[in-house]
Amino acid sequence: MKRPGPDVVKAMALTRRQFPELFEWLREWYREELERLPSVGQNVTLAQGRCQVLKELHDHMEKSPDWAAQSRG
Repeated sequence: MKRPGPDVVKAMALTRRQFPELFEWLREWYREELERLPSVGQNVTLAQGRCQVLKELHDHMEKSPDWAAQSRG
């Protein structure tokens, strides 16, 4: 996945702090898709892709406060 630039990292960090329910919703969606993955009958590739994108978004948002702090100092 494309790594976000400093402005996007800062926006993700602020979003995570100001709207933690959004981060939790993303985390739950990612976990639900991951749990569903072994039982997908059709379009396994589509389900795997969805899991990969959700994982990347989750990981970026999770790490964004640390990345934003590193870029400041």
